[in-house]
Amino acid sequence: MELRRGKNIAFTVICGMFLLIVRMVLNISYSFMVPYKVQITLGVFFLIYGLALEFWEIKNELPLFWGAGSSIFNIGVINSSMVVGASIFFFASNGVHGICAFGIEIALYALISIFEWK
Repeated sequence: MELRRGKNIAFTVICGMFLLIVRMVLNISYSFMVPYKVQITLGVFFLIYGLALEFWEIKNELPLFWGAGSSIFNIGVINSSMVVGASIFFFASNGVHGICAFGIEIALYALISIFEWK
């Protein structure tokens, strides 16, 4: 087995770390006040959507960034890495939850990238 899509995995790590840091700053300043159940629901939604998008990207052999002309909802430049990073943001209601979500989601993303899904 070889690790495919290394750029996507690296960008997922970068997006995840950036959004985790942003969320920790927002948690300290108490400026992101959303009910816990809503945060978890959004986190699960973005995780499922991000992983499904990753399968689609692998199957269609899309590059790291792909434009609005080929995206599902024509919403601009998007990739599964950004969506998984958004999921980490919503799961990070505190530091421990954020770090656990970061580790689990990066491991899932890398595991999916190992296999060829044709």
